[in-house]
Amino acid sequence: MHRKGATRAFGPGSPGIPGKYRDVGQPVIVGGSMESGSYLLVGTQKAMDETFGSTLHGAGRTMSRMKAKKRVRGKDLADDMRSRGILVRAASFSGLAEEAGFAYKNIDDVIDAVDKIGISKPVVKLLPIANIKG
Repeated sequence: MHRKGATRAFGPGSPGIPGKYRDVGQPVIVGGSMESGSYLLVGTQKAMDETFGSTLHGAGRTMSRMKAKKRVRGKDLADDMRSRGILVRAASFSGLAEEAGFAYKNIDDVIDAVDKIGISKPVVKLLPIANIKG
């Protein structure tokens, strides 16, 4: 089965999980924005029972790419990120502007929501130190 916009999140004990993860659940990597970071989660039994063993696949956008490009210049964004210790390499500044952090939902709020409903559980937040935008 394929569920668009979702990531596999099988719960503990599921035979479809490699043996080394079977006791804890499916590892799930969820991307935020290039500024906010990402999370590592694990799948749960509740995901198996209620969402076909799936969970979110990313933070989700709050605005279109075009609107983001109108709001920030890519060079300014790269300079700002660099000043915060995040190295950026991009094929174009225009493409970089499309991916500005403000164009995405707050990843912490999104992860908190799936944690509260129980379809996946956070393990660790991964903070960005470098980004490559093709």
